[in-house]
Amino acid sequence: MKRKIVALVTGDGSGPEMMAPACKIAIEAARRDDIDLVFEETPMGWSAYDEYDDTLPKKSFDRAVEIGTIFFGGVGDPRFDATTGARRPEMKPEARCLLALRKRMGLLLNFRPVIFYKELAYLAKVRSEAIPDDGVQQIWIRFLLQDSYFGNEDYQRNPVFAPYFKIKSEITGDEPVVLDLAYYDLLTLEKYFRAAFMYAKTMGLPLISVDKANAISRYVFWRKVATRIGKEFPGVPLAHQYVDSANALLFDPAKLHGVIACGNEHGDILSDGAAAAVGSIGLMCSSAINPDTGAAMFESGGGTAPTLAGQNKANPIGRILTVAMMLRHLGALNGATAIDEAVKVTLRAGFRTEDLLGKDPEVAAKLVKTGLLLGTKEMGETILHRL
Repeated sequence: MKRKIVALVTGDGSGPEMMAPACKIAIEAARRDDIDLVFEETPMGWSAYDEYDDTLPKKSFDRAVEIGTIFFGGVGDPRFDATTGARRPEMKPEARCLLALRKRMGLLLNFRPVIFYKELAYLAKVRSEAIPDDGVQQIWIRFLLQDSYFGNEDYQRNPVFAPYFKIKSEITGDEPVVLDLAYYDLLTLEKYFRAAFMYAKTMGLPLISVDKANAISRYVFWRKVATRIGKEFPGVPLAHQYVDSANALLFDPAKLHGVIACGNEHGDILSDGAAAAVGSIGLMCSSAINPDTGAAMFESGGGTAPTLAGQNKANPIGRILTVAMMLRHLGALNGATAIDEAVKVTLRAGFRTEDLLGKDPEVAAKLVKTGLLLGTKEMGETILHRL
């Protein structure tokens, strides 16, 4: 068997509870492709702070980058943000860990698939008739670098810009003016769109490019580059969508069926909105990839669910679907397909976690009575059994 090592960040809150079944499923599924999957722990987040006095220990950071593939359980917990984080704001792990890893590893492409299942139409925040029988695929590809998320940091040493921009930790709240630098450079944007169009071509889906070209200069640039690169892929339909109208279309998901290219800020907001429209952010999976080196981080979009920690209630499906994305990246195609199918079969059989019960009390009571309501551990075991 081929041995593949993956850096493991079990994370904060309910992260460890959700990661445990996901890792078991990953190891079992990888065997279908003759791969011996080995997880090596690289602690990060508040769960690492007591031992290392740091939410991003250097040893963990360097080793995770060296391995090049990370299974990330999510970091952050409001309880610690409000205590230790108030004293040492630079230690808040969402920014400290995620932005550092994205930057160091060059993780340009953030894939966030949002799937509307007809079986879960009762959960969706949209009209059930808006979801076709064969479901809806929205593959959000967020431009994960540059934009307003990195502009200040990337240009703070530039003598032209340095006097005018501050990084977050320098803000006092008394400044007369605060500016943020948001930018895209040509070579990186071209690389991003070529990868997005290639993915759309592979999936047989149109590409929908989201921008704000009617008001913001960098999105005029974005639209012109998208149009030019699109000519290299004549078989892929291209549509341009303003971000405000794209937001409105979250309520009519079939109109966003396709691969959706969006900037760092817009992609962050819209893809979370799309996941909420599905009915539960606990179903969301995510990957961040460097198209040049193959370095990658796989992180569910569902967060750490800190209020559910230790209660065996958090939904592990987002983590499990993220595992399928990771296996596909590692070449374990049979295992990845098996996981996707096992999740579908489990949902079609009616098994649910608490977040998937819906608002109808009669439906919820029936699921509880028939034993279809499962905890975190039990949902993982049920999907593993169907593997």
